[in-house]
Amino acid sequence: MLPKKIEFLLLESTPFGLRYADIKNKTIRAFISPRASFRELLKRPELNNSGVYVLFNRSSDSGLPQVYIGEADVLSSRLPMHNKKDFWSEIIIFVAKDETLDKAGVRYIESILVARAKQDKLADLENGNLPAIKNLSEANIAVMNEFIEDIVLLLSVLGYSIIRSKDHQENKSYPMLFINSIGQKAKGRETDEGFIVYEGSTARKEEVESVAKWEKGIKILKETLINKGVLSLSHKNDHYVFMQDYVFSSPSASAGMILGRSSNGRIEWRDRKGKTLKKIQEIE
Repeated sequence: MLPKKIEFLLLESTPFGLRYADIKNKTIRAFISPRASFRELLKRPELNNSGVYVLFNRSSDSGLPQVYIGEADVLSSRLPMHNKKDFWSEIIIFVAKDETLDKAGVRYIESILVARAKQDKLADLENGNLPAIKNLSEANIAVMNEFIEDIVLLLSVLGYSIIRSKDHQENKSYPMLFINSIGQKAKGRETDEGFIVYEGSTARKEEVESVAKWEKGIKILKETLINKGVLSLSHKNDHYVFMQDYVFSSPSASAGMILGRSSNGRIEWRDRKGKTLKKIQEIE
């Protein structure tokens, strides 16, 4: 893939205040705002147009971020209604710097983003039913799909990894890694998205006592993945099986899920020859 240039403007001169991001030679613009800067955000003239937005909260009881994905024909009219929602602490808005987006377009984008977020299961979605898709021409669908991939790219760059990129290609130079311990067999690989554990890998059914007491994050995330259908009990009812590929934040987070205990993923994950990830990563 070719390099991409992304330009930022800090509208409040602070790294976490109101700001926007543009991808060079693209029509998309992303506004990022903490809730404290919401009033200033609403003053932006770009919000008098159609757009898509994400309400975001980094922490929740499930161990995953809380997210609401929406669209509006006129953003400045729709967004103030979300002041009634207590959960969110940040908002990310996507608009076009030209006439690319209209009502039908943003509804299509919203529907696809919600569907993909539900599929990837990297966040707790506050959305209810899947939005209906209005009829679009083949040409407009192609334009909207490109805009969607730009949204996913910017979300990831900005630190909101809630949807996996379709443009993502695994770097095969990163070795396939394995865990074969305490009866569990898992396959994974480091990627620029995070650490992927592949479908068919297994995970321990019961955590060790120390996890229940000290590593609550592992237990909470495991319960969430069970509820979302990422983990399912085996036919023998003695371990869990990954029903889809899943991205973890680190090798240790994935190893802890698989082994049911606090784990150093750089030691637990090994290549086919038994070399640990830590050894692989050592600079000669």
